[in-house]
Amino acid sequence: MIRMRHVLHPIRTANNLKRKLKDSIYKGLVERANSKLPRNRVDKCWCGGQLRPIQSSVHYGACLECGCYVNIHPPVPESLREFYALDGYWRLRQKAEGIPPIEERGDYYRKDGRLAYWLELVQRYSPKPCDVVEVGCAPGVLLAELSQKGYRCSGVEPHSSTAEWIRRTSHVNVIEGIFPEIQIPKCDLFVSFDVAEHTPTPVAFWLGISDVLNPGGIAIIQTPIERSDYADPFKDRRDFLDGVQHLYLYTDKSVQKLTVLAGLELLSLDDAIGSLGQICVMRKPST
Repeated sequence: MIRMRHVLHPIRTANNLKRKLKDSIYKGLVERANSKLPRNRVDKCWCGGQLRPIQSSVHYGACLECGCYVNIHPPVPESLREFYALDGYWRLRQKAEGIPPIEERGDYYRKDGRLAYWLELVQRYSPKPCDVVEVGCAPGVLLAELSQKGYRCSGVEPHSSTAEWIRRTSHVNVIEGIFPEIQIPKCDLFVSFDVAEHTPTPVAFWLGISDVLNPGGIAIIQTPIERSDYADPFKDRRDFLDGVQHLYLYTDKSVQKLTVLAGLELLSLDDAIGSLGQICVMRKPST
């Protein structure tokens, strides 16, 4: 007797093979693009500390001074704007990594709880509607939600194609360019989730936060930060050690140094929900 499972089995097999072939094509295209990226050579950490090799990745060195993991062959800064284009980064690269592309990312953030978590952070640290800037605002769902709550929102995205997509789908103001090189409005709340690890200039990034915040303003940053003092701290997070887009992986000590350097007060440094990294909350002094 022929049962339904006998019919479905070859169909499932064919679909699985088709999916694997598609994934292989995506990954091949990404690897080819990675091989063409112009690269720099980095010999020291942002703090000036010397780098030592690490066992978990040939692409990174660990700073002997602040503990940061530093990408020793990062893409040149001039290539980053194009790297984060809509079709390249937000579609092709996401599919190659098995992550939902930008069109599905909003629903993904709602389902896995991170959007609700981010909104709760905003409510905790900046409950009154105010001027907000989100650096790295794709797919735009957070700013759209905050706009409905009365916050006056602006976002920042490196590439014009991504910025235009967010404007069209989320109806929020998005400025094109790489922070902190561009001029953006002053704000009372600065948020940036999963972006600080992508910046080639951590000092400029933190100073840029201080510069854009109004006195008394709050900054909420989500990024990989190792909060335990032990050897090779990121060895269990191979997704962080990709050798391409993640340029700096921080430690408690490095975040504290950057916060002091920027003239900010560190209010909180805690683990985020799930595997999202850590949350760093800072305030610009009122005087």
